[in-house]
Amino acid sequence: MLILSRISRLRTTPRSISPTWVAVAAMLVAVSGCVRPIAVTQPAAPPVYTSSDYIVLRLDADESASHLAGRFLGDSGKAWMIAEANPGARFRGGEQVVIPLKRPNKAGVYADGYQTVPILTYHRFSDDCQSPLCTPTAAFKQQMRYLKENGYHALTPEELLAFLEYRQPLPKQSVLITIDDGYRSVYDIAYPILRENGFTATLFIYTELIDVAPIALTWNQLMEMKQGGFAIGSHTITHSDLTLPREGESKADYAARVEKELTGSKQIIDRRLGQDTWMLAYPYGNYDQKIVAASKQTGYKLAMSVKRGGNPFFANALTLKRDQILERDMATFTKRLKTFNPIPLK
Repeated sequence: MLILSRISRLRTTPRSISPTWVAVAAMLVAVSGCVRPIAVTQPAAPPVYTSSDYIVLRLDADESASHLAGRFLGDSGKAWMIAEANPGARFRGGEQVVIPLKRPNKAGVYADGYQTVPILTYHRFSDDCQSPLCTPTAAFKQQMRYLKENGYHALTPEELLAFLEYRQPLPKQSVLITIDDGYRSVYDIAYPILRENGFTATLFIYTELIDVAPIALTWNQLMEMKQGGFAIGSHTITHSDLTLPREGESKADYAARVEKELTGSKQIIDRRLGQDTWMLAYPYGNYDQKIVAASKQTGYKLAMSVKRGGNPFFANALTLKRDQILERDMATFTKRLKTFNPIPLK
């Protein structure tokens, strides 16, 4: 438990962390036995080998990692653990596979570096884009197909929060897909492409846009996507910069506007979609310490900027980094998918 307390201190002071400390945590985690066994459902057929750490099984017939996770670990959602333990496996009859019985370390910290989570950010979509904030349909299809074919896991906000709070490990190749503003093309173009690839996304809407014009999403469409597993967060009411008072705006009026943008948008989304909204994307990605504090007080647990980079377990959950996908070539896209930060120990 000393190891966990050291990692906890790293988690709560993200700006004080140096690569040296992360490397130390990596070695401590690597050699520790402080891992919680997973509840195991015994298989119908005897395994080749069993220990407290893993089961080795020869498959009688074809069986997916998802089915194996449900059968042995009691949760098909842990399929990624089996897949990562069996790189290159096809899970065919007669094949020998390993079933890990202990969770990977929840911090994603290893002797040679630590896991980071890239958050991808989109805005609108079209077959004929005239703005860098618009992603061509063909490019988005290619990007999502790449994620699927290369084994990326599209996170939910709940999974990301659990990782940041040191409660739950993540698949090594994890990304969060986000889409800002609330344009109709999200429903018409992105939604079916994401579903086709088995992905969901987190939508950040500014409520003033919704249901007001043909280019905007409707509340009914948002409800449909929510019921389909998509998450809906706030992008405030009017998408105004929260860090700067407007020209001629008094201190009192500025403070009132910030409160209305943060609290009012949450209340509108809560009422319209029957939820407790706890995710925020800062307009223009801008924030300062006052806005971070106000966001936390309002009840937001995750808040996001558009500063480039990934998010390790010790990242501040209210100042997360995101990569805006503005370029359309695959070489640039794949560079945004960095999921591991190596640390040289020599």
